[in-house]
Amino acid sequence: MKRVRNAPIDPDDLKPLFYWAGLTLHACQQLEHGTKVLLVTMAEFGFGGFRLDDAIAIIEDEQKKTLGQILEHLQQRVKISEGWSTSLKEGLRSRNRFIHGFLTDSIERVVDPATRDEVIADVKAIRRVVLDGDHAVRQMLETLFAYGGLDWKRLNEQWADEVRAMNRPANDEWDGSQEPGPG
Repeated sequence: MKRVRNAPIDPDDLKPLFYWAGLTLHACQQLEHGTKVLLVTMAEFGFGGFRLDDAIAIIEDEQKKTLGQILEHLQQRVKISEGWSTSLKEGLRSRNRFIHGFLTDSIERVVDPATRDEVIADVKAIRRVVLDGDHAVRQMLETLFAYGGLDWKRLNEQWADEVRAMNRPANDEWDGSQEPGPG
């Protein structure tokens, strides 16, 4: 059998796809993490009969639960608005579509320069839906934090400062009073 050799793909031609795929993967992880934080926060406040030790066991993978099972668990115990519920379900569906083989299933369109932009458009659309689900999670967290007397905006600012500090090179002299540089 004769081996078929495809023309090599210039790696620069794939950079836009890799860029959007990376952002979409990050959005998927963000949705998953936010949902776990929501579960623990609800347990912390005693909503829905969640126990904190059970919630922690789930997020620490001591009790295996898929993201879908976690969302179902939340919806069984707490009434979630129709808008939030729809955003979560669609976000989960899009997350699963992307995580469980979207790029592999699209490989023929990826290698064809005529259809590669379609794949990028699909990845962007998936990301938008996942981010809508994540936005619903953040709105629920903001509501819970306000209920608990916590300042959501200030907490987010503190978290952003911590992330910036973690991502700053060790030899950087940045003191937080100016915008970080590109290094």
